Amino acid sequence: MKAAFSNRCLAQSLRRGRGLFVALLVFAQLPASVVRAADSPLPATATTPAALGDAQKAEAAERFERGLKLFDSNDNAGALAEFKRTYEIMPNPVVLFNIGLVYAAMRRPVDAVDALEPAIKSGALSPAQLERAQLTLADQKARVGKLMVTTTPPEGARIELDGIAVAKTPLGEPLRISEGSHLVSVVAEGFAPARKEILIAGNSEVTVHLDLVPTQGKRLANVNVRSRTVGAEVVLDGQVVGRTPLSNSISMIAGRHVVEVRRPGYTTARRELDLGEGATGEVNADLEVDTAALTKDGATLVVEASESPIEVRVDGGPQKAYVAPLRLPKGTHHLMITSPGFIPYEREITLVATRTNTLRVVLEPTLETRDQHKSRARFHQVAGWAGVIGGGLLAGGGAALGFTTAPDKDRADRQLADIQAKSANNEPPCDAGFAAEANQPLGMRGSYWCDKSFADAQSKVDSADTRMLIGYIGAGVGGAVAITGVVLLLTGDDPDKYEHRSAATGGKRTRIALTPGPGDVGYALSLAF
Repeated sequence: MKAAFSNRCLAQSLRRGRGLFVALLVFAQLPASVVRAADSPLPATATTPAALGDAQKAEAAERFERGLKLFDSNDNAGALAEFKRTYEIMPNPVVLFNIGLVYAAMRRPVDAVDALEPAIKSGALSPAQLERAQLTLADQKARVGKLMVTTTPPEGARIELDGIAVAKTPLGEPLRISEGSHLVSVVAEGFAPARKEILIAGNSEVTVHLDLVPTQGKRLANVNVRSRTVGAEVVLDGQVVGRTPLSNSISMIAGRHVVEVRRPGYTTARRELDLGEGATGEVNADLEVDTAALTKDGATLVVEASESPIEVRVDGGPQKAYVAPLRLPKGTHHLMITSPGFIPYEREITLVATRTNTLRVVLEPTLETRDQHKSRARFHQVAGWAGVIGGGLLAGGGAALGFTTAPDKDRADRQLADIQAKSANNEPPCDAGFAAEANQPLGMRGSYWCDKSFADAQSKVDSADTRMLIGYIGAGVGGAVAITGVVLLLTGDDPDKYEHRSAATGGKRTRIALTPGPGDVGYALSLAF
């Protein structure tokens, strides 16, 4: 059974604990030279790790890490670009191995084979990597067929496969192509283009013969078809000649022609052209969604983004705020998701009409956003800890002041009560005969001393009350400040939220990535270097 590449399979594999491999070792420990297929699209140069500067090593590490993140989020095209750039900086079998896995996930078996074969031959892969590479290579080879194209006349005709020029006649050997449906075209000056749609199975060989009909000396005309709608059929005079986006122009006999661009769920665009010999026409066909057809040919897309608010652009159309699930035609779409302060996220996604399609997006911040977030979060943390510590000290000081003042308050209250009782009973020092300063009149001496004793006792009571009040206020304010600090710490964000650091790996980054292979999906750990 063919491999199924999905996050669900990844979760199952994680639970089973199978398919573990180290995706990237310290590059300096690996041999730099690799054996490559002659027709591999990857760079053939090799650079020894010692010859690389710190900036190049840092770029390679950063790009490999970003490639894993993109692969995690199913952005295979973005992951491929990052891995290939890593390989350009530092040609290495382990990176080539990862490139092969991405090609496998993208259902490009020919490119996957071209990447995995030299990685296996290098002898640099770990046992787990080697086993995964061999299983994946066998699976991808089973998805490759061979196509032989012959023509009359046989010399110099351009062979196009799905609108891309791949060879010229006569072919020395069959072309390797992926299993499935393909459009084979043969174009030669002075002849009418010949086209044929074929269906090829893996491990099979198909021969196609196309007769080129002379145009009686007339030069061919060409038309460029441009459409932001992905995966639409391009039909020339009733015959399918390709799918958007087309990288090459369409050749045809000069004269009047009808070009249609169509896809289920969209309104068909139809253009009539009258092209002279050697002329090149232009057809711009940005298809409009047929809302009535969405009932039959529509699919639901839910976007779950790590940030909000977000805006979504579909197939290069206008950018709109995302507030609810989108209803789009089924099939492939190019999405761009943006949020202020974050790097735009782009990927192609294929929507299935029979279920709700959920796209989970982790947006990467710009450097400015990252720095601002870290500054704000750290200030939040500092303010929180300052509140907890300062408030705790203030509350503790207030409580201590109240605790130590309580005995003084009790003594002062008792002293004041005693003076008040003696005054009521005319007891010393409140009786008239109680001794006092000599300068006081005899009848006033007891009264003077009684008043002075009362005033002293009242002053002690007032002082104790004031200190108690200050203690209560300090404890209350300190408690409020401490609670505020706790709230700040609990509600504050992590300053290293976007750093993805793991203390368990000594500060190195740990990432999980899909590792497609026949029968199941594994996972990988990559250690940044």
